[in-house]
Amino acid sequence: MTFLDTLCMAFMNLWRRKLRAFMTVLGMVIGTASIVVMVSLGIGINVSYQESLSEAGSLTKITVSPQNWNKYYEQMEAGGGKVVSISRYDSGPETVDINDKAIETFRGMKGVTAVTPVLSTYSAYFKSGKFFASNQIFGIDPQYAEVFGIKLAEGEMFSSAGGSVIEMVVGSQFAMGFINVNTYEMALDRNGNPRVNPMTSRIRLTFDGANVYPWWYSDGSTKPGKMYNVKVTGILEESTDWEVNNSAYTDVDTLRKLMRANKNYVYRDENTTYDYAWVMAENVDVVTEIAEQIQEMGYGTSSLGDVLKQVQESSASLRALLGAIGGVALLVAAIGIMNTMMMAIYERTKEIGVIKVLGCRMKDILLLFLSESAYIGFFGGVIGVGVSYSLGAILNNHFLADMGLRSVIPVWLSLGALAFSVVVSMVSGLYPSIKAMRLSPLAAIRTE
Repeated sequence: MTFLDTLCMAFMNLWRRKLRAFMTVLGMVIGTASIVVMVSLGIGINVSYQESLSEAGSLTKITVSPQNWNKYYEQMEAGGGKVVSISRYDSGPETVDINDKAIETFRGMKGVTAVTPVLSTYSAYFKSGKFFASNQIFGIDPQYAEVFGIKLAEGEMFSSAGGSVIEMVVGSQFAMGFINVNTYEMALDRNGNPRVNPMTSRIRLTFDGANVYPWWYSDGSTKPGKMYNVKVTGILEESTDWEVNNSAYTDVDTLRKLMRANKNYVYRDENTTYDYAWVMAENVDVVTEIAEQIQEMGYGTSSLGDVLKQVQESSASLRALLGAIGGVALLVAAIGIMNTMMMAIYERTKEIGVIKVLGCRMKDILLLFLSESAYIGFFGGVIGVGVSYSLGAILNNHFLADMGLRSVIPVWLSLGALAFSVVVSMVSGLYPSIKAMRLSPLAAIRTE
């Protein structure tokens, strides 16, 4: 008997007992749909977390700091130290200089696509007429600005060339930060639009609060801070990151000169050349490896990719629990298949004896009943996957949307569920098939 003959005979045997076959397939449909929907909810949780983190910033961006606090806390705990907030008696971990040599080392690492040194200061005051704003300034390498999400909505990127005018790009909400220096009211017109246009209004920069606030205390012994002319060359795209929307960005060397010239007004750590470094990995998979290499050099690292990994690890148990719940229904369906196949053997004992007497090989008997089991698993799996897509759509549209959850069924889950249902069915039908194969022909023929 050929394999095709076996498949045809197995299908006809199921077709002769349509109601029983339908009920058995229905059990497999419920089991398959249950496990697919449950697993899809766990996948949906991870996808939602990943999208939320992606909105907050790039998952492949690593921020390198001069102090490794994680290692510091680990050493304290290992030594029996009590981890508390850092006091004036504890300056924390040793500072490792983020200098030009370190930047070049980061750039040479495998999997790194871009690196920029970063300087930053909060002690910056922008003045335009009677309006002023206090905003953070970041100094970065302009050639890598777009790689790190500093993308322009209008205008052009600042240049790295020095001069009497400081070129900057500002966030989309930068102008909303200006207030009246006398009344402290927001600098808005009657329509709610900013009175200061960063691209056209005259804007000056200072690091000395006395140049902005009329009430700023000064004993007269300190020379007033210098005022710098600012040229805003571009406005950044709207971002989900509040910091990007409200900050200003300029060339890192330009900001370093400004900070040195205004060291009486700007605080910074003198032990490190740059405050931070931003490192861009080529994909999420290599973020951890790159971060570990940087940590071995003594630096601290942080990234949204690390947060995502922690979330995935913490939700692994939830996904396993959801899959186990769906697996219970599949187990019940498997028991149903075994019961159906055992009943088929008892009902077809004489038929089995006849085909054995006619010369049918034992492996053909085994293959015949395994094929019937596989058919049940295949049809149950196909219909079950289809039902799971329908259930997922209903859940997403009517139940899960308000909860911030969703059902996500990737192709690999559909194909995996189909293959799993066939395997489970064949395993369930294995014992009945072996029993049929070992049935004595003479005893089977005598059976009424």
